[in-house]
Amino acid sequence: MGFLDKFLGKKPVATPIRSCADEVSAHFEALFPGRESFVFHDLISDSVHIDVNVMRPTPEQDFYVLYTTGMSDLPMTLPRKIAKREDLKYAELYLFLPGSWDLGKTGSLSSDIPEADYWPVGLLKFLAGFPHAYHTWLGFGHTLPNGADYEPFHDGVGFGGVILSRRDGGLAGLETSNGRHLALCGVIPAYKEEIAYKLEYGMEKLEDLFREKELSMILDIHRPNLCADLREGPNKCVFSGVDKSAANR
Repeated sequence: MGFLDKFLGKKPVATPIRSCADEVSAHFEALFPGRESFVFHDLISDSVHIDVNVMRPTPEQDFYVLYTTGMSDLPMTLPRKIAKREDLKYAELYLFLPGSWDLGKTGSLSSDIPEADYWPVGLLKFLAGFPHAYHTWLGFGHTLPNGADYEPFHDGVGFGGVILSRRDGGLAGLETSNGRHLALCGVIPAYKEEIAYKLEYGMEKLEDLFREKELSMILDIHRPNLCADLREGPNKCVFSGVDKSAANR
């Protein structure tokens, strides 16, 4: 079962607090000015109302900017040890697509878009609603497989999960007028081995690898698996001859 399959035993969700959607949109418009925008609305919601906002490419910046609103309408459920961390309770997600991607004309419905093009939008909607539907949280460094078998998100796409990244500057987060801190997390569709590398060696080491390999912030469904050399042993994962104990020194 993949990320859009239904889970059982969901509990009722609390009533959303005042939305920060306008402030989130203003923040992204300031970061990426002069772009035509439109929204894929959440038509059916059993938790918070999640929208995926799309900012079209420009001649100077030939890529789409996708970001969620609605995820931060409710606080996420943090583990007991960090339950008082107000800076981790609210978040929104973003993702960049190449300018050649086809998300249809302004006003197009999700049903008008072929699944080969729509799956990143569906992925963002699912991820943004996940913490509230299942009473958990998402933040920097978190990984989610697409089912137990890391199923590809679509035919011809090798990614079977996601890694949430953090960037500096305006893409790190924003402070809202009601005093709420919203973390912004970049969604990186990833290969199973890349997620395994992160789980074994930690996010810092994975980010070092991403920088070394010059991973683009814009999604490339044809990019190579940056951890293709990872091999799983009986007690640990080994990557290019480096073991976990050495990596963590």
